[in-house]
Amino acid sequence: SPYYFKAVVSTQSGHYGRDLRMLSRASTYLRASVRTFSSVADRFSAAQTKLNTLTEDPGNAAKLKLYGLYKQANEGKCDISKPSGFNFVAKAKYDAWNGLGDMSQDEAKEAYIAYVDELVSNALK
Repeated sequence: SPYYFKAVVSTQSGHYGRDLRMLSRASTYLRASVRTFSSVADRFSAAQTKLNTLTEDPGNAAKLKLYGLYKQANEGKCDISKPSGFNFVAKAKYDAWNGLGDMSQDEAKEAYIAYVDELVSNALK
């Protein structure tokens, strides 16, 4: 329980008021971080659903970009071996994912969300 943790830390150092204020700020920060993470995860999930509302095929380039961003968002940096040059589809997917390099998973989710929003808004024009 968070209250038990606060009480144990406070009684060990002897600085009850200061420790409680510091822990209160830390727990507020953690709650805000969790809300932000949930928000990104929720928006990422909503973007996947929104993508399914497209009535026209966005094209292979868009699909490859979405594939790379999706893989980066869910698995992180590309960690598979490069496929044979004769397997064109697998190589294109590999290039799309590997081309994102060290992009963080949260950055990939944000980029995926933005790209889906762009595709959907262009489809409505």
